Amino acid sequence: MALDSLSRSTVPAWAKIDLQLHQPYRTWLGFGRLRCDWCGERWGRHGCHPRESAARHFLNTASAAQQEAALLAGDITAEDLRLKRRFRPSGAHRRKPSPYPVPAMRFQAAQ
Repeated sequence: MALDSLSRSTVPAWAKIDLQLHQPYRTWLGFGRLRCDWCGERWGRHGCHPRESAARHFLNTASAAQQEAALLAGDITAEDLRLKRRFRPSGAHRRKPSPYPVPAMRFQAAQ
């Protein structure tokens, strides 16, 4: 009964944790390129790939109040708010065509 009265966030915990763990730092005594402090990947417009994935998932599941609170806390940036959901109209994953044609299977009738 008590669990029903508690508020439950729709944002998964892994997205919140990844947004806090993956932070930029500069290499070469503060003069080099930006890298992720947690995974070491290059830092792009939306951070490293795991942080971008977490930010995209956070923005798709968080309410407007949660997004504003994360923006004020510095967990997401204004650039992250412009992330768009990757979406295919067919709903299918893109498949790479096979380099070799698949031969048609022919069954011979047993005589």
